[in-house]
Amino acid sequence: MNRQKEVVKVSKNVSAMLQKKLPPKCPDPGSFTIPCQIGNSKFANAMLDLGASINLMPYSVYETLGLGELKPDNVIIQLADRSNVYPKGMLEDVLVQVNHLIFPADFYVLEMENSPVSSTPLLLGRPFMSTARTKIDVYAGALTMEFDGDVIGFNIFEAMSWRKCAYGGTLAHV
Repeated sequence: MNRQKEVVKVSKNVSAMLQKKLPPKCPDPGSFTIPCQIGNSKFANAMLDLGASINLMPYSVYETLGLGELKPDNVIIQLADRSNVYPKGMLEDVLVQVNHLIFPADFYVLEMENSPVSSTPLLLGRPFMSTARTKIDVYAGALTMEFDGDVIGFNIFEAMSWRKCAYGGTLAHV
């Protein structure tokens, strides 16, 4: 049998795979939580969620905080399972303290079943993260927030320990 050699061109992706020029796969780091405080109430595990376009607070937490009247709102919130929930209202300009930095946030307040202040009582979505100028480096396990040149950081793989970053007023990319 007479076989002629044929040259087959492959794409960059196939070439990278064959030459073992791919980075190692990393495991899922899980959800990101931070400690924060509203008034005198401390929350050890407020969840940061880039998939959320709003900030959420359970009604039981709202009652505990005693932050005043809820603003009526006609918003319908569609959950990941495509079911709809109707918030009891909105709480505007809530001051959320993260370490020594304080950020304003609006929260939708929801009645949640079996919610005796769960392990993640607050959900902080993109509006909060944008206000706090949050930067997340998932690979390095670093999360920073800043205001007016003052930067705080967390190691997201550890127990969300505080560490003050001193960058002389400029943010170093971690």
